[in-house]
Amino acid sequence: MKRGYLACGGALVGLWLFAGAGGAPEAHADEVPAAAAAAAEPSVTAPTCSIKGTYPPSKNTKLFDASSGGNLIATLTGAYIPMTLSEIPFDPSGRARLVTSVGSGAMRIEGYVSPADISLFTTRDISVYGGHVWIASAQKVKLVKAHSSSLTVEISIGGTMNQTVRATAPCDAFALVKNPVTPFEVPGNGRGYMTKKQKIELYDKPNGDVVLALEMLEGAGQLFWSTEMKLGFVHVMSRSDLTLDAWARLRDLDPLKKGEMQDQYIPPTTQIAGAQLAFDKPPPLVRATKEITIRAKRDEKAKPVGVVEADTEIYVLETVAGWTNILPKHLGIVPPDDGGFWIPSTEVPK
Repeated sequence: MKRGYLACGGALVGLWLFAGAGGAPEAHADEVPAAAAAAAEPSVTAPTCSIKGTYPPSKNTKLFDASSGGNLIATLTGAYIPMTLSEIPFDPSGRARLVTSVGSGAMRIEGYVSPADISLFTTRDISVYGGHVWIASAQKVKLVKAHSSSLTVEISIGGTMNQTVRATAPCDAFALVKNPVTPFEVPGNGRGYMTKKQKIELYDKPNGDVVLALEMLEGAGQLFWSTEMKLGFVHVMSRSDLTLDAWARLRDLDPLKKGEMQDQYIPPTTQIAGAQLAFDKPPPLVRATKEITIRAKRDEKAKPVGVVEADTEIYVLETVAGWTNILPKHLGIVPPDDGGFWIPSTEVPK
């Protein structure tokens, strides 16, 4: 007996063949070998997961033309540059796709980079434990694992004995730039409390379950604010690297005097200057009026490594055999020692 079906519109075509008694074993044309099926499984984030920002990458970050192996096409110097990170590997030890642009006005080099070399920040609070513990917005986090449309990240808790917490959130909860820190708004009738022990447990409700146990460094303390007490517990709130809304035992806290330290608490931040690079004698600086293809070699057949986007300022270096070497004004991207960023000399902006 034979039976088959054909689905239109590009859907899978399936076919079953059943032999009679003593015939050949049945064949399934739509079966995929296990190895091929495994290879077809996605191993990087979906196209919708695209993370952008302008920030200094790690100095001497290497950009390759392939997700594994491949050739070195650029080095990132550590200056502020626009970046878009995508195709993030589920295993962060692999390479992610990096484009040195956020959409316009940049010298856009396209390649693959180690995600660890690119700083990742939260754009909003992301939940660690229900409605009680979050990694706060504008915090630098470490990528632990990627999923199709989300990332799992980790942060070290300031003032503790190297404690970390992890959280998973959609890709749009992250950026490659540190946004302004949101200060904690202290209630007008709020009272301050400081931890008085090195270890303090936070609960989801009075006499409830522990949601976080902080182990503070000797001499360090955690400041909380509260407007509520119940059953020997204080409803505590704070916002620094973590946002906390939980309950703590009153006996573990040292209440401040009424009205003391009522100012908003803003966590300390470090301003990143980025690498400051300059020429001793700057070459000509021009502005592109149209998109110009960039190649790593002076060869029309060479694979492009990027483009100069319209309205981008570039330095014009040497011209050799009809090709001109260029660099971006910010000097945040440089070619390998044996390469260059070459454009046809006929397309150099005037």
